[in-house]
Amino acid sequence: MKFYADVHRSKRNDEGYRITYTTDGTAFKHVDSLGEIPAGPGDKLFMDTLPPQHTDGAIELLRRGVEVYYLRRLTLLKKVRGELRLPKSARGDIKALMSIEERWFRRVTEDFLVVRRMILAY
Repeated sequence: MKFYADVHRSKRNDEGYRITYTTDGTAFKHVDSLGEIPAGPGDKLFMDTLPPQHTDGAIELLRRGVEVYYLRRLTLLKKVRGELRLPKSARGDIKALMSIEERWFRRVTEDFLVVRRMILAY
């Protein structure tokens, strides 16, 4: 099953991030951590961006057998959203993500996330 997620800053003083996700484009749910997404082995998660704060949640998903992908170029999201005349909202972003080909997403591995965390800490 494919999951599509939009990661955006929460409205409360821009503290933290809120994740909106869907599988079908009609029913949207909100979570605070990637680990709360009910994806299982063999599922794929496509997201617009992967903030460093969500590294642990992404590693948790990878250990559950979920393939995690993030968009290579965020400008592509804006372009597709404009072409489809979608609003600039979490739901609009997710619908735009759903129409982007898989080749524009980069698959992440646990090693990549650990090295990225070390680089950001340095």
